[in-house]
Amino acid sequence: MMKKMKELWNETGTRIKKADIIIMIIMVLVYGIYSFINLGDMKAPQTFASFSEVSQSVTIEVPNSTYITRMRVYTGNEIGNFWIYLSEDGETYNYLNTLEANSVFSWQDVDINSNAKYVQLIAAEPNGSIGEVQLYDENSLPLEETATDDTSAPLVDELDLVPIRISYMNSTYFDEVYFARTAYEYVHGLPAYEWVHPPLGKLIQAIPIALMGMTPFAWRMAGNICGILMIAVMYILGKKLFKKRKWAITAALLMMLDTFHFAQSRMGTVDTELVLFSLLAVLFMVNYMQQKKNTKLWKRLLNLFFSGLFAGCAIATKWTGLATGLILCIMFFYHLIKTNFGEGKKWTKDTTIIIICCFLFFIGVPVAIYVGSYFLFPNFGVNTQITNVQALITQTEGIYNYHSTLTATHPYTSEWYTWPIMWKPVWYYVAEYSDGLRETISGIGNPAIWWGACVAMLYVIYAAIRKRDKVALFIILGVAVTWLPYLFIGRVMFLYHFFPTLPYMMFALVYALKALSERFKTDKITMVVLFIVFVLFALFLPIASGRAVDPSYVNYFRWLPQWYF
Repeated sequence: MMKKMKELWNETGTRIKKADIIIMIIMVLVYGIYSFINLGDMKAPQTFASFSEVSQSVTIEVPNSTYITRMRVYTGNEIGNFWIYLSEDGETYNYLNTLEANSVFSWQDVDINSNAKYVQLIAAEPNGSIGEVQLYDENSLPLEETATDDTSAPLVDELDLVPIRISYMNSTYFDEVYFARTAYEYVHGLPAYEWVHPPLGKLIQAIPIALMGMTPFAWRMAGNICGILMIAVMYILGKKLFKKRKWAITAALLMMLDTFHFAQSRMGTVDTELVLFSLLAVLFMVNYMQQKKNTKLWKRLLNLFFSGLFAGCAIATKWTGLATGLILCIMFFYHLIKTNFGEGKKWTKDTTIIIICCFLFFIGVPVAIYVGSYFLFPNFGVNTQITNVQALITQTEGIYNYHSTLTATHPYTSEWYTWPIMWKPVWYYVAEYSDGLRETISGIGNPAIWWGACVAMLYVIYAAIRKRDKVALFIILGVAVTWLPYLFIGRVMFLYHFFPTLPYMMFALVYALKALSERFKTDKITMVVLFIVFVLFALFLPIASGRAVDPSYVNYFRWLPQWYF
């Protein structure tokens, strides 16, 4: 048995075999199970009272006048301010205070601390929406409520969904307030709120919402699935690059056990879709480059087609996907020169066909995806619908102007050169509870992976210069193209902008481990590193997952001055 396992571990070759598929399925299932645990509630209020005009009101009542300590409110896709009025008899109402809705699709508490039988909410501004209102008595027990009319009915029709406590499990956090909201608006044919990125990622995010309703589980589902698939892509790319199964497993394990990847994938944004599409585009280009010259033309063209297809999907998710296009361009022309120029090599008819098809695959297909995602779903425009070319040009100018002139500040912004060492992770979410526990979600990576990759990159650079190693050059290309352009960007930036670079950094660590294994003719160093990676993943997981823990546990892992969680 051990001999068989050792043979499987050390088997060479780039071809994906049955054993590889089984290993990938196991890894994906294991990661998939724990990544879906506590991803988010699968139920949430689905009906909302919308306030299209100022002074529009809704009223709910309890059976008898009683002391009300607070009310718990669930907001919809539009936030607004609401005046709170109380009444004992339903005729004379007295102003209490103002409810300031602070987020979309989120629960929040408002103090009442007064006797009342009727609670009335009056819109202080237009377009706000509320999904549910629960009142509590002096013992913090929910009161029985009824609506006074049909307009107020959406506020009390799903009271069984009011959570015991407010958390990320039932409310939006960080940039979900933009992306998840926009995905919901797409499903319901509403004008899109978030327009500063192309629509494809949000359209994908909208699919589970359309099927399952607007719930935290649904708006995070697409990103988490993409995060799961990234593990399989890392495995395949690892085998293609390093030509041995053990390095494919190592590459996949690094992605599987990285807490940044875990936290980012489980949040309802589109960065995971971007990275998955980018990796797939590179994978198909690697497939093309590794095919023999006598491979049937249609098979080579198929790889190029899918490479262009996924590159187009990356660009239609975020403009940073253009970096993938540059990587593919450099890889393609390197391969073209290497195989068609030099002694004994000649230009063939197939090469001409490939060049012509590449204009279609890498220009036509991405443009079709990008433009089509707007024209098929026109509500994604800024201040206008995208129904013609001029509107799309206006939209493109709007995106560019937004990102090039953005002057907003944020407490967790960081400089591009600090990202590899995780000098300042993004603190996505925190909640403190009366029982003394804290839930926190930080976009912090596994220190063993991130810091180890930084050291490994030094060796990769050495190998690229001294040995002119192709894999080392590939890794440097990926890191340079996806990371160094941020040197010229002046707007606020965050650690998650390093996400597209992370797979190449992981490949750098695999590259160094492979070199050590070959130099000392043992896998013990690799095993020790993977063990440390696993231990640190387990230790940092509560910090990246939102698991309720004692604050002293979280504070222990603040290893750098800028690590806030």
